[in-house]
Amino acid sequence: MKEKTLQEFGLTRNEAKVYLTLLKLGSCLAGEITERSGIHRRNVYDSIERLIEKGLVSFVITNNRKYFTATDPKRFLGIIGEERHYLQKKEEDIKKILPELLLDKKLTKRKQEVYFFRGIEGLKFVYDDILRVSKDYIGYGPAEQEGLLKVYFIHFIEQRKRKKIRANLIYNENARNQKFVRSPLIKVRFLPEQYSSHAALRIYGNKTAILLFSEEPLAILIENKSIADGYRKYFNILWNTAKK
Repeated sequence: MKEKTLQEFGLTRNEAKVYLTLLKLGSCLAGEITERSGIHRRNVYDSIERLIEKGLVSFVITNNRKYFTATDPKRFLGIIGEERHYLQKKEEDIKKILPELLLDKKLTKRKQEVYFFRGIEGLKFVYDDILRVSKDYIGYGPAEQEGLLKVYFIHFIEQRKRKKIRANLIYNENARNQKFVRSPLIKVRFLPEQYSSHAALRIYGNKTAILLFSEEPLAILIENKSIADGYRKYFNILWNTAKK
């Protein structure tokens, strides 16, 4: 549990192991870390160097031998504080130029209606856009979103509740007992397994998003009222067919 949490914090598996080993051993040599952790000596040195850069490990030299020590675990809170300060500054900087950026977009002669995104960040962009538009939405599947975007969805659900955004969603039967289908402010219905697919649909405002939850995630976002209205009619047919 501790090692996993440190990895979620941003440490590699080896870095997490080295840090936890140092916490238990106190001041020690690299060889002792290798012996106790089971990590190759070269990898131990690499991990120590990165941990030193992050301020999580310090060292002293005694009789020409280098002894390493894990810094106080409260240092993690300090790092989070530094990152929060950095993100706040980035947000302030963006807010300063945002009016100009929005003006540039309005001045664009030809409005782009279709956007393509690759990777997990592309999927996140669509869900962030749902929060920005702040309108109720509809869509179907798949259950795979819980695995690919598990950590992100904690943030998404919290923001959706805060903005009071409601949703009607259709999943396949294999998702019936999964936790995410019981999220607040959503109504869920289910279709038989033979209709299972890695593709998902989300319709909100005048936008239609087609999402592919696979090893190579893909998102296609279409901003067009007629297309959104057409997909809504198709969704309503599925909704009336699906089981509660």
